[in-house]
Amino acid sequence: MRQTLIFCLLFSTNIAFAQKNKDAGVLRTDFDASLYEEQLRLTELMFWSQYGDSTFDRNDANYLFIRGLVRALRTEGAFDFPFDSLRYVSKLYTPDRKYRIFTWQVKQEFGTYRHFGCILSNEASAPILPLIDQSDVYIGRDDTILTNKSWYGAAYFQIVPEIIKIKGTTYYTLIGYDPHEPFSQRKMIDFLWFDQEGIPHFGAPLLETAAGIKHRFFIEYASDVMVQLRYDLDAKKIVYDHLIPRNNENAGLGFDDVPDGSFNAFVFKKKKWRFEDNTDIRLQYSSPEPEKKKSDTPKKTQSGLLPPEN
Repeated sequence: MRQTLIFCLLFSTNIAFAQKNKDAGVLRTDFDASLYEEQLRLTELMFWSQYGDSTFDRNDANYLFIRGLVRALRTEGAFDFPFDSLRYVSKLYTPDRKYRIFTWQVKQEFGTYRHFGCILSNEASAPILPLIDQSDVYIGRDDTILTNKSWYGAAYFQIVPEIIKIKGTTYYTLIGYDPHEPFSQRKMIDFLWFDQEGIPHFGAPLLETAAGIKHRFFIEYASDVMVQLRYDLDAKKIVYDHLIPRNNENAGLGFDDVPDGSFNAFVFKKKKWRFEDNTDIRLQYSSPEPEKKKSDTPKKTQSGLLPPEN
């Protein structure tokens, strides 16, 4: 049964990949053949890391997936290879195409999740930088600068197109998702930047919130609702649902928070993302136009993560 399922999965992947290239009118033949072969193996391993019967099976598949991904990313042309059959892996380019960020999550015991990822540079000699999830150590820390070895894990589904440059340092604004646990989910804004030694850092004092300057921003909400936190291309704002508790006695606990129908936002002004209360985005959300606008973003910046937003 398992072999049959794997065969069907790989067969459908090949058909979908061929159809996609046919529809686009382009059949890419300039990538190393080993990348296509590795992608097939990675697709199977990623499937089992998401749907394995036990935590051990999922982590075992994920371990093999990481090894295979590193092997693939060391292959010439990997920076531009689409990896489009890896449906549960976010694959984002920074707006300047200097880096490509891979992130994903694997379900652990008791319904919690652990995140994994790496950063690939477009410089052939640059190392592949692993992202080590330490979010259980830094729970809720919005005042701390972290590195790739102390990463606040998330599956990033958006990178804001506008790049922030302050005193010679380039900051990328990341928006990510964390399934978190059975009763609540999280979304977050974080910042990626590199020091002079090329070491990646996460977090920067670039968010002016109602509670003061923050290095990153979280929203936590009930697991049975959908909540938006995303960059709106038309409004040029990071927009998110305003949340309230279903029951007043659970105020501040997150797991009981739901949208109340209004929205807040962050607007970039004077080198910071500044809080905007009760922002009016009704026209953008009621019109089908924003959905069409998604195609304006280059396909190589899309995450491929399913679902990109929950």
